[in-house]
Amino acid sequence: MSKPIALLAYQDADLEKQQLEADLRTTENRVRLNKLAKFIKQQQATLNKLNEDIETFSASMSKLNAQYTALLDRLDLETGEFETLKGDEECTSEEMTEFRHDIEKLQREANNLEKEIKQLFRTLDEAVSEFQKTRQQGAKAKKEYDQLKIVCQKEKDDAAIDLLAADKKMEDLEKKVSPTLMTRYKRVRQHYGTPVVAVRDGKCSGCNMSLPSLAIRRLIGEDMILECENCGRLLYADNE
Repeated sequence: MSKPIALLAYQDADLEKQQLEADLRTTENRVRLNKLAKFIKQQQATLNKLNEDIETFSASMSKLNAQYTALLDRLDLETGEFETLKGDEECTSEEMTEFRHDIEKLQREANNLEKEIKQLFRTLDEAVSEFQKTRQQGAKAKKEYDQLKIVCQKEKDDAAIDLLAADKKMEDLEKKVSPTLMTRYKRVRQHYGTPVVAVRDGKCSGCNMSLPSLAIRRLIGEDMILECENCGRLLYADNE
């Protein structure tokens, strides 16, 4: 068996195995499983972000509530003092006016703070609702993922016999290829799914680069495999 024929037979077996593996990776169940895995990962990232937001909103709520309580205490105190001053004949109108302005200012601050607290509460409530919704979606997706994972494992187990047969075929064919040539093949295989290609019309059919006429004559006249100077693929003469 010539070098090109032996190597092409091995490559055919290699391509058959590649196709088996590709078919296994692209089954409807496997594609769905991969999508679910990506979705679950995204959901987890969303949950982490929402949890951080909820903690931040809760801390801000506690701080605002403390400020609001302290402001109300001051307002009660100022209002009490104002009522006391109203009965004090020695208190001037200017003092009463200043006290009234202080109380009105505190009241405005309290009103604004109350609005801010209500808005923050709505934001916090929305974040909690979104967290619960996202967690439910994630739990549903995880349940489906676990079920599909079992199905995909069954598909993998069923394909194991064909893959073992493909490995055995490649092992037998590899024995017919010289170790040096096989090393070259495996090196090129790291970059191309089809390492061995034909020379057609004086060109490498892998990268379409024209070859020197001397190289073409050597391929046609000898039992030889050459490397394309451009892409590195292994070349053989296409007798057709």
